[in-house]
Amino acid sequence: MWVRFVAAPVLVLAITGCSALADSEPRGENDFAQIEQELLGSSHDVLRALCDHEFELEHMVDVGNGVRLHVRERFSGRSVLRAPRRALLMIPPTLATNEIFDATVDGDLSYNALHRAAERGYFGFAVSYEGYGDSTAPEDGKTVTGERSLAAVRKVLQWIRRERAVPRVDLFGMSLGAGIAIALGGEDSPQTKHAVNRILVSAFVYETFSPELASVFTPEFQEFLEGLPGGFLTTGPEFYAPVISALDPDAMAWALATLPDTYAVGPTLEAFDLPFFEAENGRAPLLQLWGTLDPVTPLSDVEQFQSEYGGPNRLAVLEGGAHSLHLEPVRDQFWREAFAFLKEGSPHGFSVCDQLAPKNWH
Repeated sequence: MWVRFVAAPVLVLAITGCSALADSEPRGENDFAQIEQELLGSSHDVLRALCDHEFELEHMVDVGNGVRLHVRERFSGRSVLRAPRRALLMIPPTLATNEIFDATVDGDLSYNALHRAAERGYFGFAVSYEGYGDSTAPEDGKTVTGERSLAAVRKVLQWIRRERAVPRVDLFGMSLGAGIAIALGGEDSPQTKHAVNRILVSAFVYETFSPELASVFTPEFQEFLEGLPGGFLTTGPEFYAPVISALDPDAMAWALATLPDTYAVGPTLEAFDLPFFEAENGRAPLLQLWGTLDPVTPLSDVEQFQSEYGGPNRLAVLEGGAHSLHLEPVRDQFWREAFAFLKEGSPHGFSVCDQLAPKNWH
């Protein structure tokens, strides 16, 4: 695990005498424990400055069988000092790593989903699948099935609860990540009633792609993917055209520079055998966010999923939104809807920061 700090000059000024917190060099496995201890031992004047300060950690989480998943974490002093603690685990779509939730667009943090969580007092986590990004890679990328990814992300969920003392974790899944989130919160999940609180899903195709995307997912394309040497697919910018169609120019430039990479092909093959998870087995309260200009997920598919989902559910329709809502011009509305829904399921909590540095959310 290594650590990176943001807004370091402010931090150094705020905590003269707390040299460990001001250290921006990578350190060992006790990074969080040290941050937590020093926050809890700080004076009110220091804490007032640190409530909105954000910390960034990165982890390699052992999920068994020699597999380690890369996890990005972002939290604030407000997150640490809240009781009970809240966490939001973000699960990516296919052909994208956890960077999709950690966007750096010309210093504008409004695109960064992990920041959105941290500023609200959540521990924000984003995971990359096996064979994606900095996670360990299998010998054959076709072995990274949806079920294997589900089991691995379940281990990450358990790790978050244990390491951050979070009673129940909220989930945000995109595309395949949405299916995994729903399965984690479903009736058949061995830990669901104790581990999962509420679920957000976007960019989600339940059973039926739009005609434009259906024309891409042909038997010939499936045969091509299954025949890739080593089971890894190298993407170019053209792969992402439909899913980033509504991004503004700066965000588009970031996406086209960041998303193309080499990926285990298994998660993409899951799209040829939908649904990944039967909606009737859903349990945890769920909010689906859908844009009226989505070129991938038709409204008919959204309505079918909503009608079949087994637990409490709601649909938020974002006018003018497309497929990657949290990166689009509708992103502020996306997060207002998302956090209002998550707040409904929150246990009544208290943070020292509510008194020292109160936030006025809109």
